[in-house]
Amino acid sequence: MTMQPASPLPSMLDTAREIAPILRTRSDEIEKARQVPADLALSLAEQGFYRMWVPERMGGLEMPLAPSLNVFEILAEGDASVAWCVAIGVSSTLALPHLPESTARTVFDRPNRIVAGVYAPKGHAEACPEGFRVSGRWPFGSGTQNADWVLAGCRFFRDGEPIVDKRGNPRTNMVVVPADQVEFLDTWNVTGLQGTGSTDFKLQDVTVSEDFISAWNPVPAPEEPLYRIPQLSLLAVGFGAISLGIARSALSEIQAMARSKTATGQASPLAKRRDFQSDLARAEVSVRAARSHYYECAEALWQAAKQGGETLEERAALRLATLHAVETGAEVSRSAYQLGGATSIYLDSRLQRHFRDSHVITQHVQVRPDLYSVIGSHLSGAPKGLEML
Repeated sequence: MTMQPASPLPSMLDTAREIAPILRTRSDEIEKARQVPADLALSLAEQGFYRMWVPERMGGLEMPLAPSLNVFEILAEGDASVAWCVAIGVSSTLALPHLPESTARTVFDRPNRIVAGVYAPKGHAEACPEGFRVSGRWPFGSGTQNADWVLAGCRFFRDGEPIVDKRGNPRTNMVVVPADQVEFLDTWNVTGLQGTGSTDFKLQDVTVSEDFISAWNPVPAPEEPLYRIPQLSLLAVGFGAISLGIARSALSEIQAMARSKTATGQASPLAKRRDFQSDLARAEVSVRAARSHYYECAEALWQAAKQGGETLEERAALRLATLHAVETGAEVSRSAYQLGGATSIYLDSRLQRHFRDSHVITQHVQVRPDLYSVIGSHLSGAPKGLEML
């Protein structure tokens, strides 16, 4: 029987616009807690944010790609850490269609469930009569402390030897475990995105049956376009939206400041200075151009997926647009920080937080600068490392 949403939901874009100002008021609290407060995470789940990419047949919203990314962007204008955790949680639910139907319904048995985890295969899963015994330590567990179920990428072994796939490569899959079997470590002391709670977590000899290993056994491939796009592509793409949201918030902040701030030694407020006006205009057009291209590529990928064809060209284009959006977001946030002068350096200034948050995103492995060469190799006809796409 198909699970239906608990109640009809308004547009998630409208809901995001309503909650963004609330996130802004709680931003200091989120930063100091170094994680999204439990009540806020639950509220976000109940409003539908974490089920945007859950299949409709399981009670999810199964939203198209571009509007989903716009939701992340709007949330990031309120608080980047919240947007990050929502994006990670949303992309984590892409494991559900690759589980047996009964398992997926066990994991997502009510509309406000939260799933989060780490794709990187940092765990060791040794075959045992019940399935596999899993041990390991995973860094960057964004949002996992608020999750009901945690994903953990693993390599799989039998009698100490790697289990290989049909191509002879060691198998890497994600196990799905209840959060109460996870040990969370206090490691998240960082310069930016402090509120994401991206702490390390551990599993120690946790038994996991094959039914709770994503894509371990073949399941019918979903026909919906969202699930035709590789999970790795969708994991990374949301970072561009978050970066653009941070940049937009930084520009709003510096514009508001410029109307009242007169720099030392100057006679006019920032807003009336020609150098400020020029720098602001350049930053504005940078955000608009990056954003337009980013959403154009997202829509092109969605249309290709709807038609059921090969999406490599569109995936490469969107990954390139994502890299550009992340770089542009960081550059614009830096510009706003510099334009704010000494005012920007105080901890109660949102400009310094936007600067820090945006630059932490640039360090993520999925948007690192060397990915330009991967995409360039595709464009030049000498492809390498395309599994990243």
